[in-house]
Amino acid sequence: MDKERFDYVCVQSEQGRDIFVRNPQTAEEGQVLACAGDKVEVQITSGEKRSWNYHELEEITRSKHEWPRRD
Repeated sequence: MDKERFDYVCVQSEQGRDIFVRNPQTAEEGQVLACAGDKVEVQITSGEKRSWNYHELEEITRSKHEWPRRD
């Protein structure tokens, strides 16, 4: 993911929107929880949290049916 898209993903996440990313190196994907520096904190599909560098990530889309919002 490039820096401009990373900034957009972070803003969208901060505004409460569901944003999903994939790490092709680990084959894991999840919902963005927060951003700090060059890192993205993600809750993966198993419920665990990961922190990844944005350079390693790809943005993906999910429908509410595939992954309903969990508060």
